[in-house]
Amino acid sequence: MMKRYIFTILLALFTTQFSPSVWAEEPIEGLELETAPINRSDMDSIKRGAKFFATNCVSCHTLSYLRYDPIVKEAGIPTDKKPLAINGVVPPDLSLEASSKGVDWIYTYLHSFYKDTSTASGVNNLLFPGTAMPAILAPYQGEQVRVEKPVYDLLHHVEWFDLVKPVRPGSMKPDEFDKAVADLTNFLAYAAEPFHEQQQKIGYWVLGFLVILFVLMYMLKKEYWKDVKRHKE
Repeated sequence: MMKRYIFTILLALFTTQFSPSVWAEEPIEGLELETAPINRSDMDSIKRGAKFFATNCVSCHTLSYLRYDPIVKEAGIPTDKKPLAINGVVPPDLSLEASSKGVDWIYTYLHSFYKDTSTASGVNNLLFPGTAMPAILAPYQGEQVRVEKPVYDLLHHVEWFDLVKPVRPGSMKPDEFDKAVADLTNFLAYAAEPFHEQQQKIGYWVLGFLVILFVLMYMLKKEYWKDVKRHKE
C-alpha cells in the first residue's frame, strides 16, 4: 500500500513538472512588450472595449468571475455561458487575464498575429507561438506575415512591428485598430479590477488619515514624556 502511495505521488510530480504547458514554445527571443495606452478612469473607453468584446470575443471566451456589472450587462456580455473548444483547446476565461498576464502583454499579443499555414488556425503569434486562437482581429487589422530577417535599429528593443509586415489591409486604419485594441485591453483591465479607481481614491484618504493620526500620536507621546520627565526631576 505504501509503495502505491509513493508511486502515485511520484507520478503526480512527474506529470506536473513535465506537462505539455512546460514544453510550450517561448516568445520570440528579445521581443519586448509594447506599453498599452490605456486609462483606467476613461469609462467611455471601457464601454467601447466592452462592446468590442461582446461583438468579437464572447463567442469563445467567458467572463465568469465578473458578475452583476452594469457595463457588462449594457454591452450584452453573458457571464454564465460555457466556453467552446477551438482546435481542441478550451479558451481561457478572461475575467482575470489582465491581472495574470498584464495589460502590456494583452495589448502586444492582440497585435502580434501573423499568417502561418502550418498551424490548424492558419495563423501564429509572436508572443504566444502555437496559440490555438484564430485571427479574429484580422478583418480589422489586416493580414500580416512574419519577417525572417527584420531590419531595425539595433539600439532599440525588438517589438512586434519589427517582426511582421502587412500584406493585406483591414477595415481599420492602423491608428484606429490601435485604439480599438487599447479599448479592449482597458475593458479587460476593468474586468480584472472593477473597483480599481475607487480603491485608489480610498487609499489616498486612508494614507491621509494615517498621516494625521501619526502627528496626533506624536504630539500625545510628547505630552506623556513631559510628565515622565517631571516625575524624574
